Amino acid sequence: MPLPSPSTPASQVSGTACATLRALLAIVLFTYVAQNMLNASIAPLARALGLREWIVGLAISLAALTVASLSQFWGRRSIAWGRRRVLLSALALAMIAGCLFAVAVGLRSAGLLGAGAAAVAVVTARGPFFGGAVAAIPPTGQALIAEMTPDEHARVRGLSAFAGAVQMSILIGSVLSSALGAWSILAPVYATPAFVAIALLIGLLQIPHDGARSPANGAAMPSSPAGADPGEMPAPRATALPPRVSWRDPRLLPWIGSGLGMFFSAGVVQIIVGFIVQDRLGLPPERAVSLTALMLLANAAGAMLMQLVAVPHLGWPPQRLIRIGLTIAVVALVALAMAPALPIMIISTLFLGAAMGLVGPGFTAGGSLAVPAAEQGGAAGILNATGAVTWVFAPVTATALYGWQPLAPFGLALAVLTASFTVAWTHPGLRGRSRRAPEA
Repeated sequence: MPLPSPSTPASQVSGTACATLRALLAIVLFTYVAQNMLNASIAPLARALGLREWIVGLAISLAALTVASLSQFWGRRSIAWGRRRVLLSALALAMIAGCLFAVAVGLRSAGLLGAGAAAVAVVTARGPFFGGAVAAIPPTGQALIAEMTPDEHARVRGLSAFAGAVQMSILIGSVLSSALGAWSILAPVYATPAFVAIALLIGLLQIPHDGARSPANGAAMPSSPAGADPGEMPAPRATALPPRVSWRDPRLLPWIGSGLGMFFSAGVVQIIVGFIVQDRLGLPPERAVSLTALMLLANAAGAMLMQLVAVPHLGWPPQRLIRIGLTIAVVALVALAMAPALPIMIISTLFLGAAMGLVGPGFTAGGSLAVPAAEQGGAAGILNATGAVTWVFAPVTATALYGWQPLAPFGLALAVLTASFTVAWTHPGLRGRSRRAPEA
């Protein structure tokens, strides 16, 4: 993945930081593989277990609400406490959540758990438990990359690589979900905590005992004397939390407004794609798992192609990435809404993914460049929470609207996407941004 070189003088990146970043990308990969195996199978699984469609939407919405609530909490503490403590805590929580989900599904499948109790367990495990864990990973990673990349071009490349790891996990998760689902519809559920356990093991072995980070400049504080054994480093010194960043901060508002529509549309499509495949093609749940995974695979492939190949080579500033991405998204969303056959559905989701692959790095890099080092943790939390906020409303509204009229979720998504498109092309705050992050 195209990350800044450790020898880049402008970045002042240490070998330890680069090793930490590589471990972080591996953790992201395995954690989101676990999450996306569930995403690909949860709609058909709900029907197979006799649960209503809105249960799926509620679980995803509660997860997103928890992410939105805790993103800045984790982002600021990743700077004050250090990355190791934050990531290991998050991964342990995610593994517990995955085990709870698997137990609930297994008991319901065996007829040992009623529909109501199963719904509560599924919503709780996939909602606040898993959501609270995953909330820590993006702001921690984004704050680290921001620390390493003070200029616009390097920031876009680094954050694009991070987002590419997430999209690669969707590809792998979709393929694994399809393969495991063909064997048993319950197999992806049981595999989820195993993949989180791998991520936790990587964190234990490869994330160093980093110290607390100074809120004044974001630089790592010494965590051990020279020559100390990394396994015997003392606990990092406590330090004051870096400043909070407001949702109403005028530096971030134009970026938030231009990104919301893309995230909301992606949430709507991803949560109803399993129902679309079943209903438009007239398939049973077992057969729909593999085709749902294929649709998510196409979406992730489009995003990953943009993030790992196109964005680093295009060298576009954040504003242009967002504007072109939103233009593609509007066309692709209309095409998907009207698609009568599987090939057109796949192509439409591919281009929706490509749109996200442009908008995501532009949105994150632009917002990150708008604030100084001391506010990177808070800003990363706000930027990560922006996408999560859309997932609070997108799944539950999309599934409810779909049950009423299958085209209704597309109409809502198109309206929100058009609003962001207008912000991206007209807001004066997205013109003439500085190419370097503020120094203080």
